[in-house]
Amino acid sequence: MAKILYLGVQSELIKFLENDGNSVVCTTDKIDENFILNQKFDFLISYRYKFILPQEILRHFKNSAVNLHTSLLPFNKGSDPNFWSFVEGTPNGVSIHYMTEKLDKGDIIAQQMIIFDAKNHSFESSYAVLQESIKLLFKQNWTSIKAKICSKIPQSTLWDGKGTYHKSSDKDRLTPFLTNGWTTNVAEFLENLKKHNIIKKPNLTQDKE
Repeated sequence: MAKILYLGVQSELIKFLENDGNSVVCTTDKIDENFILNQKFDFLISYRYKFILPQEILRHFKNSAVNLHTSLLPFNKGSDPNFWSFVEGTPNGVSIHYMTEKLDKGDIIAQQMIIFDAKNHSFESSYAVLQESIKLLFKQNWTSIKAKICSKIPQSTLWDGKGTYHKSSDKDRLTPFLTNGWTTNVAEFLENLKKHNIIKKPNLTQDKE
């Protein structure tokens, strides 16, 4: 039985891990190193957790701290990956990766590309697809993660080492075009940007990690 620290929102993954015979401690709160030292966890699973974990915490989880991220890394690290994949025309998908102190830059365990027809989706509905996909991908790979025999693919070896990153504030100037909030149809939103001569190209950066 493994003792697992689950950081982030409640989901079916908690029950999945418990049904696998593991002990799971869940929190959405910011944690410090003392919290880790007092508990002695075997694994750390991060899913929609809003805090960045420092090295002083991650050093206690060698090959055992993983994050579930709704982008096809190394594209769209950081905030709002689904939004930016459409706006910038970068590949959409989900990734499970080892955690490092650099946000969303750890080695890839597993990922899946997902292709959307923008005419048939809102940002909300496409986000829901990504959430279901990342949870399924985690379930499919948990056995190898737990045994520490899963893949470790450096992000620098993918897509010629190019990737993108966004802060939450980056989308501020574009949100007025979300006429129905996150339920706005993606194709209509993109067409609206085009009418206003807003063409957003990805700012590709070299991922050296």
